Amino acid sequence: MKREFSAGGVLFKEDEVLLIQNLSGVWSFPKGNIETGEAPEETAIREVWEETNVKGKILTYIGEIHYWYRLKGEKIFKTVKYFLMEYISGEPQASWEVKDARFFPIEETKKLLKYKGDKRIFKKALELQKKFKL
Repeated sequence: MKREFSAGGVLFKEDEVLLIQNLSGVWSFPKGNIETGEAPEETAIREVWEETNVKGKILTYIGEIHYWYRLKGEKIFKTVKYFLMEYISGEPQASWEVKDARFFPIEETKKLLKYKGDKRIFKKALELQKKFKL
């Protein structure tokens, strides 16, 4: 069994949330693999920027999700650490890694998220958003 470790961000810009549409067409939060020597926080900031052209600042850790997936017949166990992020600059623009990148209102974001882990992370992010008054 192979293991992968990733990090990503739930980035707020006022009452909107940054989402990416992955190559399978599913809306989710930007994330990516942690590179050797890189802290999860650095990965989250880098991946949000690389996938969406948006710069964000980390406010706090939200939590992590775990799931299995298959790649070329190999079963992979993935852990993703998510961070609450505040918008700094940039307009969403999809990179080669994703189909689309956009800001969505909070209520629409709730409807667009498909995966249980994403929904759980978003629920925690909304609680923290109130605390940080984003």
